[in-house]
Amino acid sequence: MIALLRINLDDGVDPVDVGAAVEMLDQAVYAKVSPLVVKLIGFSKDGILVGQFSGFMHGEVIVAAGHMQGFCGKTLCSTSPAVAFKARYPTDGFEEDLEVVAPSPPGNVPDLILLKGSRSATSLWSTDLEIMASVYALGYTGTENKPSCSKGSLSSTMPGSVAITAHADDGFSGGPVVDKHGRLLGVVKGALGTTIMRIGITPNYDLHTYLLQSGYPGLI
Repeated sequence: MIALLRINLDDGVDPVDVGAAVEMLDQAVYAKVSPLVVKLIGFSKDGILVGQFSGFMHGEVIVAAGHMQGFCGKTLCSTSPAVAFKARYPTDGFEEDLEVVAPSPPGNVPDLILLKGSRSATSLWSTDLEIMASVYALGYTGTENKPSCSKGSLSSTMPGSVAITAHADDGFSGGPVVDKHGRLLGVVKGALGTTIMRIGITPNYDLHTYLLQSGYPGLI
């Protein structure tokens, strides 16, 4: 986990106590959100593994990044595009095929897709975006079967350009970005640039609209 936290300490506050409180908060956020974060595996029409992504359960659907549909490798489409997906759940490692119930919009705007399996969960709560608020991005890396967590802060809330200062490994795309209460801020789109740790996200209000337009309950 990479922590990017800014704290203004008042006189008389023991940094050790502050550090312990922050660590407990981090653990509480992870414990609340991680059971909802699903590992997604994309396959070509020939059954060839194309890529691994992240998503999260919202009611009866799984929310993910739309660009994974048709993904064909990092550079120059080195494989056939991903057209079929499996979910692997973090609580018990159960795997199943998923149905795409709301495909990615043209041009991936917004960068969202909805899938459906046999499992469901209660909705994540949404919240307003606040500059410099502590945020957490969750997603899968490599062969891990439990989601990783990266901590940072909101760095931009310009319309259509929401970003956070956190690290996102390959596979984080589609994972949730939440605040310290575990309320949903957005969906990971991917890293911005190669030298600065910034993640572009699809904001929660775009997801809310997309869910409603697709015939599913929006965020609360």
